Amino acid sequence: MGYTYFGDLLGISSCYKLNPERAYKRLDKFYNITFDCLGSYCKSHNEVKVQLFSDSLLIWGDNKGEILRKLQSLYLKLIYEGILLRGAIVEDKIEQDPRFELKNLTKMLSINDALARAVGLEKTQKGARLLIEHSFMEDLPNFPSDWVTHEGYLNNIEPNRPIDDLFRRISPTPDNKTYELLYFWLPRYDEDLDMNHSLNTIKDKLNELSSIYTDEIAAHHKETLRLFRLCERRKNYTERTIAI
Repeated sequence: MGYTYFGDLLGISSCYKLNPERAYKRLDKFYNITFDCLGSYCKSHNEVKVQLFSDSLLIWGDNKGEILRKLQSLYLKLIYEGILLRGAIVEDKIEQDPRFELKNLTKMLSINDALARAVGLEKTQKGARLLIEHSFMEDLPNFPSDWVTHEGYLNNIEPNRPIDDLFRRISPTPDNKTYELLYFWLPRYDEDLDMNHSLNTIKDKLNELSSIYTDEIAAHHKETLRLFRLCERRKNYTERTIAI
């Protein structure tokens, strides 16, 4: 079945209004960080397709667990640079209708609704979120059935399951409308995500910016900061409960 991910940057249009050169540099950094995070993975996984266009990122492929780990790394490296990416991942990968094309005229006509669902889900929450469609969750092998709710995770934390299990980092959103990846909860042993020293810096910047901007802009920083605290709480509760 596979997956489709769609995400775009928050605040880039206002950045262009304020300073087009600065906006271009932000997009350039977004492209470079994304290439650094995903380039090697794409080279070794030919079935993965990645497209960067304007301030948007589109990915589709087969291995759901692997792409979530790669996206966690990407989100953290972007946000450390002050770049907020909001996106959603859904069940099914894009299927394209074969079309006659030219070298300078290409087409991507989707024959399923995977991209439309990803775009629609991405707009439902504020902040730099990695939202996960419920049908994507249902097809994850061995995902603990109790963990589909906050209460279920707290009541059945499964102490024998590894602390770095990616499934511990998947949680319902606070409004219980969908799921999301708690990407600020870092794995303990991962050289690609050795960013523990950076988390406090990220938190301080989010806190400061959320108090500077007007409500419309600040909402994204406040919700990202709220996600940060949710990650801290689940991490701390888990470690206390299973005595790590």
